[in-house]
Amino acid sequence: MKKIFLLGMLFAATVCNAQVVLWDGEGKETGSDGGFWGRAEPTVVEEGDNKVMKFTLKANPGGWGDEHHNAALPVGDVDFKALRRLTMRLKMTDAHNVLVQLEGKNGAYNAERLAWYDGGDGWKVMVYEFAAGPDFEKITDTGNNVLAIWPYEKSAAGEGKTFYIDDIKLEEPMVNGKGIRACADNSLTGEVKITGVIGKGTYQCTWDGDWHPEAYDDYALIAQKLASTATKLDVSEAGRWDEDWTAIQAKCPSIEIVTSTSTAISEVRGQKAVAAEYFNLAGQRVAQPQKGLYIANGKKVMMK
Repeated sequence: MKKIFLLGMLFAATVCNAQVVLWDGEGKETGSDGGFWGRAEPTVVEEGDNKVMKFTLKANPGGWGDEHHNAALPVGDVDFKALRRLTMRLKMTDAHNVLVQLEGKNGAYNAERLAWYDGGDGWKVMVYEFAAGPDFEKITDTGNNVLAIWPYEKSAAGEGKTFYIDDIKLEEPMVNGKGIRACADNSLTGEVKITGVIGKGTYQCTWDGDWHPEAYDDYALIAQKLASTATKLDVSEAGRWDEDWTAIQAKCPSIEIVTSTSTAISEVRGQKAVAAEYFNLAGQRVAQPQKGLYIANGKKVMMK
């Protein structure tokens, strides 16, 4: 499969308290498997102030073919139907398509998505969309068994090589702790609080051998779920980028949109914000940012 053009995403570097985090390395003993199945020698390693997952691809001593050429993370009953955008940070040497496969119980379904990694042994945010593609309706709100990550697609390539994973998350708008896609159209009335992340843009993903430039607009999605009688929309704790309230204001002309609180980030003026996590421009999380340019809540901020 040939890559058409590169996937460059700022939005996936956004970190919010209300995202669904599948794995972030925190709270795990260094050297443990961090919840991953024992494929490809999973090990938690330290990288600066972070704990990340390291995998080493190897031939199979037994079991089914190519078993140790992927990483597998049990996800239990995470609601992928309500939260369809999966992101993760990945680092490896080779440029290649990286495939993720969401497996259902007893092999009930296997939804695959691919995204391109540029190579060069640097961290990159990978984005996978389960809201599009011919099998998107196979995704369920419960019963999602395991997420498999294949750095060289579903093959035995890369034997002896390592790859690293961090911050596997589901990133979309959330209401009351659940993905907004679970809400019926026109169902959100009165005062509505949105958490998670809200963005607008395009990216590439594939499921059938061709690359599809997918457009997403979380602001329009929120408007679709709001009733025309909604009076207040609080997005102060949501990460946001490319803000566009046009669709929401057209549907709810009198709505009040709250974009900042004392702990939310709307502007950073040389001080460290309370409710943010920081990433450098390489996509690496920084626990104690010093002077320089960082990404916080989807925005570039300068620490002085």
